[in-house]
Amino acid sequence: MAKGRSGYSFPIHELPDTTRIALARGHELPIKWKHAREICNAIMEKGMYLHEAISYLRAVMEQRAAVPFKRFKGNVGHRKELHNWKWASGRYPYKAAKYILQVLENVLNNARAKGLDERRLRIIWMAAHKGRIIRRRPDRRGPGLLRGWKIKRCTNVEVAVMEIPEEVPSVEEEERAMEEEEVEEEITEEIEEKSEEGEIEELEEKTEELEEEEEGEEE
Repeated sequence: MAKGRSGYSFPIHELPDTTRIALARGHELPIKWKHAREICNAIMEKGMYLHEAISYLRAVMEQRAAVPFKRFKGNVGHRKELHNWKWASGRYPYKAAKYILQVLENVLNNARAKGLDERRLRIIWMAAHKGRIIRRRPDRRGPGLLRGWKIKRCTNVEVAVMEIPEEVPSVEEEERAMEEEEVEEEITEEIEEKSEEGEIEELEEKTEELEEEEEGEEE
């Protein structure tokens, strides 16, 4: 995907309204790109809100939740915490979760600065890209035997959140709700009328009994 003017792969400059969108980026993070990619994929797959993603990464750091590894799953063990994901292979990438959590906290602060509602922020874009190589050294099996090169690469992570508007009920739902209210009012009125009639009947019975007792005493 072509990058926008802001340096993000998310095409924010093409959107008509950017007042409800907040961005954040982690540049050259010292984490594995494979781990970051799986974390971003898990959050995007579930369509998490921002507060849900933050609590999820904290649970991953405490090993109360696992990250499903669906692409880089070679020699990855099964985790019992992934029964809700319908997947078995997963890990607890502590370091990657720690740095990505900082990026999510940054986007939360950016959203607060724009006056957005924290509870209605949904992650609409989250991606991890390979960064520059910061170290490269030969991998030797012995004297003069070069097997390859060992490299250490940084990772760039970007996040975009949007404030989801509150759900407005449709015309059909409003009409249905009004009909239900009318039916409930009719039922309550009928119950009140019946209860009043029952009370009147009880009073009439009591008055008749009192009159009979008075007549018996006079006789």
